[in-house]
Amino acid sequence: MLSRIGNIPYLSGKIYLKIERRDTRIAEYWARIPVKGRRGGVWVAIKPHCPIEPDMEICESKLLRRDGDFYLHIVVQREVEVPDPELTGKTIIIACDVGEANPIVSVELWNYGMERRNVKFHGREVRGIRTLYSRIRKMIGRKKVKHGAKVLDRIDRESRRVNDILHKITRRIVERAKELRDGGLNPIIVYGDLKNVRKPRVKWKTRCRRNNRKVHTMPSHKIKHMLNYKALWEGIPCIGINESYTSQLCWRCGSLNTLIKKRLFKCKSCGLEYNRDLNGAVNIGNRLLGYMLRGRGSCEPPLTSPANTAPKGDLLAFQYAREEAPCFSWG
Repeated sequence: MLSRIGNIPYLSGKIYLKIERRDTRIAEYWARIPVKGRRGGVWVAIKPHCPIEPDMEICESKLLRRDGDFYLHIVVQREVEVPDPELTGKTIIIACDVGEANPIVSVELWNYGMERRNVKFHGREVRGIRTLYSRIRKMIGRKKVKHGAKVLDRIDRESRRVNDILHKITRRIVERAKELRDGGLNPIIVYGDLKNVRKPRVKWKTRCRRNNRKVHTMPSHKIKHMLNYKALWEGIPCIGINESYTSQLCWRCGSLNTLIKKRLFKCKSCGLEYNRDLNGAVNIGNRLLGYMLRGRGSCEPPLTSPANTAPKGDLLAFQYAREEAPCFSWG
Protein backbone atom coordinates (compact mmCIF):
# COMPACT_ATOMS: atom_id res chain seq x y z
CA MET A 1 0.00 0.00 0.00
CA LEU A 2 1.47 3.32 -1.08
CA SER A 3 -0.15 6.72 -0.76
CA ARG A 4 1.52 10.05 -1.46
CA ILE A 5 0.94 12.75 1.16
CA GLY A 6 2.53 15.77 -0.46
CA ASN A 7 5.69 17.52 -1.57
CA ILE A 8 7.27 20.95 -1.45
CA PRO A 9 9.91 22.61 -3.66
CA TYR A 10 13.44 22.68 -2.24
CA LEU A 11 16.01 25.31 -3.22
CA SER A 12 15.63 26.02 -6.95
CA GLY A 13 12.73 23.60 -7.39
CA LYS A 14 14.82 20.73 -8.84
CA ILE A 15 14.65 18.62 -5.67
CA TYR A 16 11.46 17.96 -3.77
CA LEU A 17 10.72 16.75 -0.27
CA LYS A 18 8.23 13.90 -0.46
CA ILE A 19 6.29 12.20 2.30
CA GLU A 20 4.59 8.90 1.61
CA ARG A 21 2.46 6.60 3.69
CA ARG A 22 3.54 2.96 3.39
CA ASP A 23 2.27 -0.21 5.00
CA THR A 24 5.59 -1.42 6.43
CA ARG A 25 6.75 -2.90 9.73
CA ILE A 26 9.42 -0.28 10.30
CA ALA A 27 7.31 2.85 10.08
CA GLU A 28 4.05 4.11 8.65
CA TYR A 29 5.43 7.33 7.12
CA TRP A 30 8.54 7.79 4.98
CA ALA A 31 10.20 11.00 3.85
CA ARG A 32 12.66 11.59 1.05
CA ILE A 33 15.39 13.95 2.25
CA PRO A 34 17.34 15.83 -0.45
CA VAL A 35 21.08 15.07 -0.13
CA LYS A 36 23.85 16.70 -2.09
CA GLY A 37 25.61 14.33 -4.44
CA ARG A 38 22.91 11.66 -4.29
CA ARG A 39 20.28 11.69 -6.99
CA GLY A 40 16.79 11.16 -5.67
CA GLY A 41 17.78 11.85 -2.07
CA VAL A 42 17.51 9.41 0.83
CA TRP A 43 14.32 7.77 2.06
CA VAL A 44 14.10 7.71 5.87
CA ALA A 45 11.40 6.51 8.26
CA ILE A 46 9.65 9.20 10.30
CA LYS A 47 7.23 9.04 13.21
CA PRO A 48 4.96 12.14 13.38
CA HIS A 49 3.20 12.94 16.65
CA CYS A 50 -0.15 13.09 14.82
CA PRO A 51 -1.47 11.46 11.63
CA ILE A 52 -0.84 13.25 8.32
CA GLU A 53 -4.09 13.09 6.40
CA PRO A 54 -4.23 13.12 2.59
CA ASP A 55 -6.13 16.44 2.59
CA MET A 56 -3.25 18.19 4.36
CA GLU A 57 -0.82 20.29 2.33
CA ILE A 58 2.83 20.34 3.31
CA CYS A 59 4.13 23.91 3.42
CA GLU A 60 7.72 23.80 4.63
CA SER A 61 10.14 21.65 6.59
CA LYS A 62 13.30 21.92 8.66
CA LEU A 63 15.86 19.22 9.38
CA LEU A 64 18.00 19.68 12.49
CA ARG A 65 20.29 17.69 14.75
CA ARG A 66 20.02 17.86 18.53
CA ASP A 67 21.93 15.75 21.07
CA GLY A 68 22.97 13.28 18.40
CA ASP A 69 19.44 12.72 17.05
CA PHE A 70 17.88 14.11 13.89
CA TYR A 71 14.49 15.83 13.89
CA LEU A 72 12.36 16.77 10.91
CA HIS A 73 9.92 19.63 11.53
CA ILE A 74 7.06 19.62 9.03
CA VAL A 75 4.44 22.36 8.69
CA VAL A 76 1.08 21.30 7.24
CA GLN A 77 -2.10 23.16 6.52
CA ARG A 78 -5.65 22.22 5.67
CA GLU A 79 -8.99 23.87 5.05
CA VAL A 80 -11.19 23.98 8.13
CA GLU A 81 -14.79 25.15 8.17
CA VAL A 82 -15.32 27.47 11.14
CA PRO A 83 -19.02 27.99 11.95
CA ASP A 84 -20.36 31.51 12.29
CA PRO A 85 -20.78 32.17 16.03
CA GLU A 86 -24.28 33.04 17.17
CA LEU A 87 -25.25 34.81 20.37
CA THR A 88 -27.62 32.37 22.05
CA GLY A 89 -28.11 30.95 25.48
CA LYS A 90 -25.55 28.24 24.66
CA THR A 91 -22.79 30.69 23.75
CA ILE A 92 -19.82 30.48 26.13
CA ILE A 93 -17.15 33.15 25.82
CA ILE A 94 -13.64 32.25 26.97
CA ALA A 95 -12.03 35.65 27.57
CA CYS A 96 -8.22 35.85 27.77
CA ASP A 97 -6.24 38.82 29.04
CA VAL A 98 -2.56 39.04 28.08
CA GLY A 99 -0.33 40.57 30.73
CA GLU A 100 3.16 40.70 32.19
CA ALA A 101 2.81 39.05 35.61
CA ASN A 102 0.35 36.45 34.29
CA PRO A 103 0.83 35.90 30.54
CA ILE A 104 -2.77 34.66 30.19
CA VAL A 105 -5.74 35.05 32.52
CA SER A 106 -8.80 33.20 31.26
CA VAL A 107 -12.41 33.30 32.46
CA GLU A 108 -15.60 31.79 31.06
CA LEU A 109 -18.68 34.00 30.71
CA TRP A 110 -21.97 32.07 30.90
CA ASN A 111 -25.58 33.21 30.43
CA TYR A 112 -24.76 36.36 28.43
CA GLY A 113 -22.02 37.36 30.88
CA MET A 114 -24.06 37.04 34.07
CA GLU A 115 -21.92 34.17 35.42
CA ARG A 116 -18.16 33.91 35.55
CA ARG A 117 -16.67 30.44 35.88
CA ASN A 118 -13.38 28.55 35.60
CA VAL A 119 -10.97 31.41 36.34
CA LYS A 120 -7.39 30.43 35.51
CA PHE A 121 -4.07 32.26 35.95
CA HIS A 122 -1.63 30.71 33.48
CA GLY A 123 2.13 30.99 33.08
CA ARG A 124 3.29 32.64 36.30
CA GLU A 125 6.66 30.91 35.93
CA VAL A 126 7.44 32.83 32.72
CA ARG A 127 8.27 35.96 34.72
CA GLY A 128 10.86 34.05 36.80
CA ILE A 129 12.46 32.61 33.67
CA ARG A 130 12.78 36.06 32.09
CA THR A 131 14.31 37.49 35.27
CA LEU A 132 16.82 34.64 35.58
CA TYR A 133 18.19 35.00 32.07
CA SER A 134 18.26 38.78 32.38
CA ARG A 135 20.65 38.40 35.30
CA ILE A 136 22.80 35.98 33.27
CA ARG A 137 23.12 38.56 30.49
CA LYS A 138 24.21 41.22 32.97
CA MET A 139 26.78 38.84 34.43
CA ILE A 140 28.27 38.16 31.00
CA GLY A 141 28.41 41.86 30.14
CA ARG A 142 30.11 43.00 33.36
CA LYS A 143 32.92 40.45 33.61
CA LYS A 144 34.50 37.58 31.77
CA VAL A 145 32.81 34.24 32.28
CA LYS A 146 34.53 30.90 31.92
CA HIS A 147 33.03 28.47 29.45
CA GLY A 148 31.27 31.28 27.62
CA ALA A 149 29.89 28.93 24.97
CA LYS A 150 27.93 26.98 27.59
CA VAL A 151 26.60 30.17 29.12
CA LEU A 152 25.42 31.43 25.73
CA ASP A 153 23.74 28.08 25.13
CA ARG A 154 21.84 28.54 28.39
CA ILE A 155 20.59 31.90 27.15
CA ASP A 156 19.29 30.26 23.97
CA ARG A 157 17.19 27.97 26.16
CA GLU A 158 15.14 30.90 27.40
CA SER A 159 12.98 31.18 24.29
CA ARG A 160 12.51 27.41 24.12
CA ARG A 161 11.35 27.22 27.73
CA VAL A 162 8.97 30.14 27.34
CA ASN A 163 7.57 28.78 24.07
CA ASP A 164 7.00 25.38 25.68
CA ILE A 165 4.97 26.95 28.49
CA LEU A 166 2.93 29.08 26.08
CA HIS A 167 2.18 26.08 23.87
CA LYS A 168 0.87 24.12 26.86
CA ILE A 169 -1.26 27.05 28.07
CA THR A 170 -2.88 27.72 24.70
CA ARG A 171 -3.44 24.00 24.19
CA ARG A 172 -5.30 23.77 27.52
CA ILE A 173 -7.54 26.68 26.55
CA VAL A 174 -8.38 25.13 23.17
CA GLU A 175 -8.98 21.72 24.76
CA ARG A 176 -11.41 23.35 27.20
CA ALA A 177 -13.25 24.93 24.27
CA LYS A 178 -13.44 21.52 22.56
CA GLU A 179 -14.85 20.02 25.75
CA LEU A 180 -17.57 22.67 25.84
CA ARG A 181 -18.37 22.10 22.17
CA ASP A 182 -18.68 18.35 22.72
CA GLY A 183 -21.17 19.15 25.48
CA GLY A 184 -23.49 20.88 23.00
CA LEU A 185 -22.38 24.47 23.69
CA ASN A 186 -21.00 27.17 21.39
CA PRO A 187 -17.59 28.32 22.69
CA ILE A 188 -15.87 31.48 21.42
CA ILE A 189 -12.29 32.36 22.35
CA VAL A 190 -11.59 36.10 22.62
CA TYR A 191 -8.29 37.75 23.55
CA GLY A 192 -7.07 41.28 24.00
CA ASP A 193 -5.17 42.44 20.93
CA LEU A 194 -2.32 44.52 22.33
CA LYS A 195 -1.12 47.39 20.16
CA ASN A 196 1.27 50.31 20.68
CA VAL A 197 2.58 48.83 23.93
CA ARG A 198 6.26 49.11 23.04
CA LYS A 199 6.45 52.87 22.70
CA PRO A 200 9.74 54.45 21.53
CA ARG A 201 11.91 56.36 23.91
CA VAL A 202 11.14 60.07 24.31
CA LYS A 203 14.13 62.39 24.36
CA TRP A 204 14.98 64.03 27.71
CA LYS A 205 12.54 61.74 29.50
CA THR A 206 13.80 59.31 32.09
CA ARG A 207 12.64 55.73 31.99
CA CYS A 208 12.91 52.65 34.17
CA ARG A 209 14.91 49.90 32.51
CA ARG A 210 13.32 47.23 34.67
CA ASN A 211 9.78 48.17 33.65
CA ASN A 212 10.81 48.54 30.01
CA ARG A 213 12.30 45.05 30.06
CA LYS A 214 9.07 43.62 31.46
CA VAL A 215 6.92 45.34 28.86
CA HIS A 216 9.18 44.54 25.89
CA THR A 217 9.42 40.85 26.82
CA MET A 218 5.67 40.30 27.02
CA PRO A 219 4.89 37.39 24.63
CA SER A 220 1.70 39.00 23.36
CA HIS A 221 2.29 38.25 19.67
CA LYS A 222 3.20 34.61 20.34
CA ILE A 223 0.08 34.08 22.44
CA LYS A 224 -2.13 35.64 19.78
CA HIS A 225 -0.56 33.51 17.04
CA MET A 226 -0.79 30.26 19.03
CA LEU A 227 -4.39 30.81 20.07
CA ASN A 228 -5.44 31.64 16.52
CA TYR A 229 -3.97 28.72 14.66
CA LYS A 230 -4.78 26.12 17.34
CA ALA A 231 -8.39 27.25 17.70
CA LEU A 232 -8.98 27.54 13.96
CA TRP A 233 -7.41 24.12 13.40
CA GLU A 234 -10.15 22.67 15.63
CA GLY A 235 -12.88 24.78 14.01
CA ILE A 236 -13.40 27.07 17.04
CA PRO A 237 -13.91 30.84 16.47
CA CYS A 238 -11.06 32.97 17.85
CA ILE A 239 -11.38 36.77 17.86
CA GLY A 240 -9.06 39.61 18.85
CA ILE A 241 -10.61 42.61 20.60
CA ASN A 242 -9.20 46.09 21.14
CA GLU A 243 -8.46 46.09 24.85
CA SER A 244 -7.95 49.80 25.47
CA TYR A 245 -9.04 50.84 29.00
CA THR A 246 -10.08 47.28 29.90
CA SER A 247 -7.68 47.23 32.87
CA GLN A 248 -8.86 50.62 34.15
CA LEU A 249 -12.61 50.17 33.61
CA CYS A 250 -14.73 48.55 36.33
CA TRP A 251 -16.53 45.57 34.83
CA ARG A 252 -19.43 45.82 37.30
CA CYS A 253 -20.45 49.48 37.07
CA GLY A 254 -18.40 50.74 34.10
CA SER A 255 -16.72 53.54 36.06
CA LEU A 256 -13.24 54.87 35.41
CA ASN A 257 -12.96 56.22 38.95
CA THR A 258 -10.71 53.34 39.93
CA LEU A 259 -7.46 52.69 41.78
CA ILE A 260 -4.85 50.16 40.66
CA LYS A 261 -2.14 49.11 43.08
CA LYS A 262 0.12 46.35 41.81
CA ARG A 263 -2.27 43.46 41.02
CA LEU A 264 -5.21 44.84 43.06
CA PHE A 265 -8.06 46.68 41.36
CA LYS A 266 -10.40 48.91 43.39
CA CYS A 267 -13.46 50.78 42.16
CA LYS A 268 -14.25 53.93 44.14
CA SER A 269 -17.79 54.10 42.72
CA CYS A 270 -19.20 50.67 43.61
CA GLY A 271 -16.50 49.39 45.99
CA LEU A 272 -15.45 46.43 43.87
CA GLU A 273 -12.11 44.82 44.81
CA TYR A 274 -10.84 42.51 42.12
CA ASN A 275 -7.71 41.14 40.54
CA ARG A 276 -6.40 43.57 37.95
CA ASP A 277 -5.82 40.99 35.20
CA LEU A 278 -9.11 39.22 35.90
CA ASN A 279 -10.97 42.54 35.66
CA GLY A 280 -9.41 43.09 32.24
CA ALA A 281 -10.37 39.60 31.07
CA VAL A 282 -14.02 40.12 32.08
CA ASN A 283 -14.08 43.49 30.29
CA ILE A 284 -12.70 41.86 27.13
CA GLY A 285 -15.47 39.26 27.21
CA ASN A 286 -18.11 41.93 27.86
CA ARG A 287 -16.79 43.99 24.97
CA LEU A 288 -17.25 41.06 22.60
CA LEU A 289 -20.80 40.66 23.91
CA GLY A 290 -21.38 44.34 23.17
CA TYR A 291 -20.14 43.92 19.59
CA MET A 292 -22.41 40.91 19.04
CA LEU A 293 -25.46 42.62 20.56
CA ARG A 294 -25.00 45.70 18.39
CA GLY A 295 -24.24 43.65 15.28
CA ARG A 296 -27.31 41.41 15.83
CA GLY A 297 -25.27 38.27 16.37
CA SER A 298 -22.19 39.19 14.36
CA CYS A 299 -18.94 38.95 16.30
CA GLU A 300 -16.86 41.03 13.91
CA PRO A 301 -15.50 44.10 15.76
CA PRO A 302 -15.62 47.50 14.06
CA LEU A 303 -12.70 48.57 11.94
CA THR A 304 -12.09 51.71 13.98
CA SER A 305 -11.01 51.49 17.60
CA PRO A 306 -13.56 52.52 20.24
CA ALA A 307 -13.28 56.19 21.25
CA ASN A 308 -14.61 58.04 24.28
CA THR A 309 -16.85 60.76 22.91
CA ALA A 310 -19.16 61.15 25.92
CA PRO A 311 -18.78 63.88 28.55
CA LYS A 312 -17.28 63.01 31.91
CA GLY A 313 -19.73 61.69 34.45
CA ASP A 314 -22.25 60.39 31.91
CA LEU A 315 -21.75 56.68 32.56
CA LEU A 316 -24.54 55.37 30.35
CA ALA A 317 -23.44 57.47 27.39
CA PHE A 318 -19.86 56.36 28.01
CA GLN A 319 -20.81 52.70 27.78
CA TYR A 320 -22.62 53.21 24.47
CA ALA A 321 -19.79 55.34 23.07
CA ARG A 322 -17.26 52.71 24.04
CA GLU A 323 -19.50 49.97 22.64
CA GLU A 324 -19.45 48.12 25.92
CA ALA A 325 -21.90 45.41 26.83
CA PRO A 326 -24.56 46.41 29.35
CA CYS A 327 -24.10 45.31 32.93
CA PHE A 328 -26.00 42.10 33.60
CA SER A 329 -24.94 41.30 37.17
CA TRP A 330 -24.02 43.10 40.37
CA GLY A 331 -22.67 40.15 42.30
